[in-house]
Amino acid sequence: MKFAHIADAHLGAFSKNPSLRELNLQAFEMAMEKAMDEDVDFILLAGDLFHNPIPDMDVVKRSVEIMKKVRDAGIRIYAIYGSHDFSAGNTSLMDVLASTGIFTKAVRMDARDDKIILREVEDETGVSIVGISGLSSSAEVHYFEHLDMDYLRSIPSPKIFMFHTTIEELKPDYISYKNAVPKSLLPKGFDYYAGGHLHERIESSVDDSPLIYPGALFGATYNDLDILGQRGFYIVEDFKPRFVEIKVCDFFKKIINADGLSAKDVYEELMELAQKNYEGKVVILKIRGELSSGTPGDINFHEIREEFRKTAIDVLINTYSLTARERRISAPVGSTKEEIEENVFRSISTYGLRFTRELFNILRERMPEDMRKDVFEERLWSSTYPLILSAINGEYLGEEESKEEARREMEAEREAKKEEPANRERKKPSQKGRMPTLFDFGGDAS
Repeated sequence: MKFAHIADAHLGAFSKNPSLRELNLQAFEMAMEKAMDEDVDFILLAGDLFHNPIPDMDVVKRSVEIMKKVRDAGIRIYAIYGSHDFSAGNTSLMDVLASTGIFTKAVRMDARDDKIILREVEDETGVSIVGISGLSSSAEVHYFEHLDMDYLRSIPSPKIFMFHTTIEELKPDYISYKNAVPKSLLPKGFDYYAGGHLHERIESSVDDSPLIYPGALFGATYNDLDILGQRGFYIVEDFKPRFVEIKVCDFFKKIINADGLSAKDVYEELMELAQKNYEGKVVILKIRGELSSGTPGDINFHEIREEFRKTAIDVLINTYSLTARERRISAPVGSTKEEIEENVFRSISTYGLRFTRELFNILRERMPEDMRKDVFEERLWSSTYPLILSAINGEYLGEEESKEEARREMEAEREAKKEEPANRERKKPSQKGRMPTLFDFGGDAS
């Protein structure tokens, strides 16, 4: 008996970046082709097959074509929901695809009294597959606490337990997930534990049986692309796992220390770096530190990106930890809350007071309790992007505001001369034509 264990494909991730979205699809296709080359009996998909419950139709078409090729080769596919596949109150695409026979859902759940019974699905090889899908937050712990362990023990071997959740003892240090499931809540007596959800490759065990997280095939976020090492899946023969690497591109990663550099210095260093050949690579740059003069906004990152893209597949620039030296400004004063707020906006506004107010009103919105973080971030970005683009094109600076901005700039320049008279840059480069990205605002551009 031989099977493949794949998890966290996240098909459709990087929806705003066609190059990365295509690489993600290629990683899934490569994994399925390697599984066919290994002549496996079946394939386990341990959750987060898609990045959204209802992904783009072109992504669906490609993924169905890939899985149909596997099914036509006589290889069966068993799948469970991941946290991204699941949509409360709506029919997921996973349900639709299961109804067509592309794969079989390995989750068959009944409730009896205060117990949750997970029914097995028996493969042609004689192995029983039991699955529990990824759920939200504390619901996962609740479900595991109420599993009917007597029933699970009664299922004869050989048997596999599929799950999509964080196991407390195995989570990486950078994850502060409060509702992780302790390993003690996993049912005992299974021959293999097929995990999903954690994007790093992890090998562990329950008693003497393998507990495996294969990790992401490519990655679902820019942070994944930065921190993940080897990517791939597992071939498991007679319950002995073997890792198979998936590599669709190379990565070039570099940290730029901007401490003591001017905005012009950073720009020139990045442009010089961009002259190298990055064919077949995704470039990831982190720029950190405090600029000696100028601001991050003075650096034309759009031009830098275009220069890298002459040879690289793509370039990701993270400026979250890049700061400018503070300028001394008069403390805003006012007799009312509104006046104080107005004066604060005047002291920080670059594109006009109306722009600053509108952006502030969007960003002060709190995330609804019933909304996923990625959906809320998408909504914020769809609201802020047109606003920022209009500001860069000068649409928010009226005549009165232009005069106010000129006056404020002159005052700031006079203050600057008092503090740093000799070598201070007098004029900021124009920001017109610069295309902003979420990385520039410390976020995620996916």
